[in-house]
Amino acid sequence: MNTLNPRKYELDFFITDEIKISSFRDEIASMEHPFFALKGGNTKIREYKNGNITVIVKPTADGLATIFDKDVWIYVISKLQESMNINKEISRTVCFTPYDFFIATNRTISGRTYQELEKALDRLQGTTIKTNISYSKKKQEIIGFGLIDSWQILEEKKGKLDIGMVKVTLPNWLYQALYKKKILKISPDYFRIRKAIDRRIYEIARKHCGTQREFVIALDKLHLKTGSTALLKMFRYNIKQLARKNDLPDYEIRYNPKGDMVIFDNRNNKLRISDYASKPKKIKNNYFLKS
Repeated sequence: MNTLNPRKYELDFFITDEIKISSFRDEIASMEHPFFALKGGNTKIREYKNGNITVIVKPTADGLATIFDKDVWIYVISKLQESMNINKEISRTVCFTPYDFFIATNRTISGRTYQELEKALDRLQGTTIKTNISYSKKKQEIIGFGLIDSWQILEEKKGKLDIGMVKVTLPNWLYQALYKKKILKISPDYFRIRKAIDRRIYEIARKHCGTQREFVIALDKLHLKTGSTALLKMFRYNIKQLARKNDLPDYEIRYNPKGDMVIFDNRNNKLRISDYASKPKKIKNNYFLKS
């Protein structure tokens, strides 16, 4: 099976509420650290550490918000960024139609997807983050927030807002990330990636490789950064399968069995700086996970 789902809608760009979304954005800290679960129904409190950074994720009774629920974050961030680009006034509260959201995120439009969106909004509001990652000027600040502050599906027409529109209020932490430019452009094909783990791997590659030629990471470190609960040997198998298919957006992926390393090559920058197949690069960063 291919890494990517078929493209359901052929659009050069996406227009919503008279705003053209020319590209999609993701928030940097959530790309670096696994804020979102890879499987539905995960009800365990999870703690991640990376150097002096700590992230504690607490679930709702229905489980942690998943990487697919994160599409709401990405969609709303992208709308706000496009509004900022044209100097349009914005706020933490954003309204959108489910139809527009489904088209933008390459989802089938059906009664089931409407129900799934409502459940996703529940999980996003219920899942809380406690972390010392701060976008304010204060240092060593520990803050807690829900992945969204609140949500509402309008049951009556309000001004220009039609019945059925979704109204979402973002946490101030995420809102500040926009102003601090702590976001990165991602491929629109991100929404076509079938598997949750492959989405996380793309996020990590985008965050660390960016526009560089290569990014190299030890397989066990990558395993921890994804937040995967699979055994390391199964994760290694999945990486080999992903490397064999090699159809991840933006980045080629290679596995080096000698050093148990994973290498990401930027598809737009083919010249490699070194041959990691013969001389693996020493990885300095250490990542720790507690469940």
